[in-house]
Amino acid sequence: MPEPDFKDHYIGYEGHPRWVVNKIIEDDALRVVIQKLEMLLFTNQGEVLGYPNLGCDLENLLFETRVAKSGVIEIIREQIDTYIPELANTDYQLNVEVSDEPENFQEVMEVFFELSSYRVYFAVF
Repeated sequence: MPEPDFKDHYIGYEGHPRWVVNKIIEDDALRVVIQKLEMLLFTNQGEVLGYPNLGCDLENLLFETRVAKSGVIEIIREQIDTYIPELANTDYQLNVEVSDEPENFQEVMEVFFELSSYRVYFAVF
């Protein structure tokens, strides 16, 4: 069986913590998965031409009334299963926390993802 191809276009941007100038291809397996996960988490459905169902809609979910974290986790897992085939049959941890910050007039959704002891944290305000 051939090894899976872990190459993808590098989609970093200036200001990103792992930004690399003049990089075109990302070929580190873990970084390919992480940049795909970032794309899913920070994209609303309908924003990517040709992929109308790509994206977790986290901003929209955050402002829904009484969002159940189990529902958000299910949405993220469905997106991962569909758009990150590299994670098929791979053990990873995913958790979501939703909290209010009334003093700042905002709600916060935090997504915690762990793969191979590599931890990723995302927050949506």
